[in-house]
Amino acid sequence: MVTGASVVVAYLYHHFILVIHTDVQRFMAAGIVGATGLTALLRRDGYYEFEALLSSSRSMRAVVARWALIVLGLIAFGYALKVSVNFSRFWLFAWTGVVTVALVAARVIAAAVLRQAVRDGGVFSRRVAVVGANDVGFRFAEHASKPEKAISIVGVYSGGPDEVHSDFGVAAGDIRALENAARAGEIDDVVIAMPRMSNEQMTMLVNRLSTLPVTLAISPNAHWLDHTGGEIVRLGGAPLLTLYRRPLEGWGGVLKTVEDYAVGIAAFILLAPLIAIIAIAIRLEGKGPVLFTQQRHGFNHQVFKIYKFRTMTVAEDGEEIPQARENDPRVTALGAFLRRYSLDEIPQIFNVLKGQMSLVGPRPHALAHNHQYAQTIENYSGRHKVKPGMTGWAQVNGCRGETSEKELMAERVRYDLEYIDNWSLWFDVKILALTFAAVLFPKNAY
Repeated sequence: MVTGASVVVAYLYHHFILVIHTDVQRFMAAGIVGATGLTALLRRDGYYEFEALLSSSRSMRAVVARWALIVLGLIAFGYALKVSVNFSRFWLFAWTGVVTVALVAARVIAAAVLRQAVRDGGVFSRRVAVVGANDVGFRFAEHASKPEKAISIVGVYSGGPDEVHSDFGVAAGDIRALENAARAGEIDDVVIAMPRMSNEQMTMLVNRLSTLPVTLAISPNAHWLDHTGGEIVRLGGAPLLTLYRRPLEGWGGVLKTVEDYAVGIAAFILLAPLIAIIAIAIRLEGKGPVLFTQQRHGFNHQVFKIYKFRTMTVAEDGEEIPQARENDPRVTALGAFLRRYSLDEIPQIFNVLKGQMSLVGPRPHALAHNHQYAQTIENYSGRHKVKPGMTGWAQVNGCRGETSEKELMAERVRYDLEYIDNWSLWFDVKILALTFAAVLFPKNAY
């Protein structure tokens, strides 16, 4: 498709726009190089895998991004070899656009065709049998059964005489019944879920099932199954089942730091006049400091002082701090305006430049509130695995304002942990862009 598009665009451009004859072989050569690079990247990163093709919406942006990378590489390659004069800019932009549209269309069509094949129960369907009529076996079956992913559970089979049923369900049969079904071509995968089986018994069971024409695998324990975000990794060649990964690993921490300082310095320069105007306005409104400081928990629970423009007649920083609420009498007239449009948060740029905060991350809370939530909300402290942010994924999703109810804070924590587990530079850019909309059209800000 990529190669064909390069030839078609070149032919149409030269014969119908320039009205001249040209040899399209060089354009075909460029197309072949681009197609080879693109397919190599997509294959390396798993975008030809069945699940990636089935869920086109998830992989679409990544596929287009890799195509853009290939085009940039071709431009650099052309300049380096001094062959770029043989290719017009119009052809390059037209070819890039046509291939982008074609990639998106091809992925959408492929996903529709594959989903139809899945619904028809065709060759793409994956039939899984589980050995282990226990809580682990039935829990694995519950997690793995996804008809939309072409995965169906044939049955949960008993691995011994004491495993006929459990609190989760009833066994579909014993090992002999599973063998008969597998030899009849009714099973594609067999998963062993027998965590209490001895080494000798496991060896005998694996040897017996290894003669079947199926894929054989072992399910982890029930605790790991509950952490559906975990993944299989290798550490020194040994396979491991991870529950949580270290945030910002590899180059992530470097990119995040560069982002904070580069954007933070630029933002400070642009906002310096506004900072001065707000500071003067606060001073003219009445007595009291311009800035409000309060102790907060940062990365790895380190305590730091956060900077904000003062918006209240009090400066509370103790063991009991009432949360700001709608029509709060402590808020000044100017403070209400600043809080509504989040202008009181601007001084936190100094916290970013001091390395205490990040532009994007979980919002920090007062120490008193932090201790309270850590005791009542599961994995609340997981928010401290990264630096707190001036804005965050929770805030752009509407989780702002008072959190007097546990459910409101739990929802905010869910977004924060989702951000940490899925961090990327693009994710930060997206949140920063959405922050502008949240500031211009504020909700729950008081």
